Amino acid sequence: MRAVSLIAPVEGTQAEAPLWSRLRPGAQFTGQILQKESPNTAGMASFKVEIQLPDQKPALVYMQLPAHLAQQQALQMQYLGQSSAGKEAQAAYPQVRWSLADAAKEGNQPGTGLVSAGLLANTAQHGSTEGLALLLHAMPGQASQVDLSNPAQQLQRWINSPMFQQQAMALQAQAVVSHSPQKPQVLARDLKHALDSSGLFYESHLKEATLGSRPWHQLLQEPQNKPQFIAPEMVAQQLQVLEQQRVIWHGEIWPGQHMQWEVSERDPSPNPAEDPAMNTLQSDLTLKFPRLGDVVVRIVMTDGRLAVHMQAEADETLQRMQAARSQLAGSLHTAGLAVTSLQISRDTPDSGEPSHATG
Repeated sequence: MRAVSLIAPVEGTQAEAPLWSRLRPGAQFTGQILQKESPNTAGMASFKVEIQLPDQKPALVYMQLPAHLAQQQALQMQYLGQSSAGKEAQAAYPQVRWSLADAAKEGNQPGTGLVSAGLLANTAQHGSTEGLALLLHAMPGQASQVDLSNPAQQLQRWINSPMFQQQAMALQAQAVVSHSPQKPQVLARDLKHALDSSGLFYESHLKEATLGSRPWHQLLQEPQNKPQFIAPEMVAQQLQVLEQQRVIWHGEIWPGQHMQWEVSERDPSPNPAEDPAMNTLQSDLTLKFPRLGDVVVRIVMTDGRLAVHMQAEADETLQRMQAARSQLAGSLHTAGLAVTSLQISRDTPDSGEPSHATG
């Protein structure tokens, strides 16, 4: 991978969401060089590139790339997030890695270059030509590639390792979550605390403590401040959460009762560009009860509305759950939750039409 120094949209309207707001860190996309615009310093040149974001229309952008690249060359890119660009530019700069698509097809490994900062200009405020001029003024002579530190190289090796690309690792709870299974509000609070103190969000909590919005003593409960802390395992889990946008948790939710819990974020429709502000959270709970057997609950929340699907393996359990469906729907309504659907079936949520669906 190489560095993209500068990026600016060529066209767009004020009603469109900013280009970078449509991407999450780790998102991959492709591009094709259409035209070389003008040479720049340090062997770089400004190119007009057509990029293809997932499930969206192609977009034209300016990118500052090595001058030796030619028209019609295909690029493979990955968005890494945004960084501050200083007070002069008054803008946020994306971090982007790139490589030639032909090299990727041949199986060549990406380089270890750190991405330079680039600007996605707001064309609602100024035209693309003016935006490009602003970029060139704000970042004169920026290098296109720098060496990574030893810790950064280690992170790069973890990201490219087969283990990282496999199924997400489950976060294992180290203690019983709650002793109040008959009190839903207490149980929910205890479960939230278990995930919050798991160590996955330690850096964010450290920032909050520095700003005074989180007590310092809460950080002492997280694994990073325990003698048995294993840094590589936690870092691998944090990277997977960022890359895959999901958390898998497993533990003893109350004495003698284990649960697997998966929370993920996904696009609500095939074309998220229509409403990029709307996101969908999915929560999957898997429990094995002594008398009820296996029970799986899937809760999908989109724009504050819930769709609930409950699956029971045993016939007796299925009948008991269906008999209590009205009571459950009433409880959800009393709690102030907007439920769009409530299904109870023997089939898994992904297996098509349920055999005993209700509601």
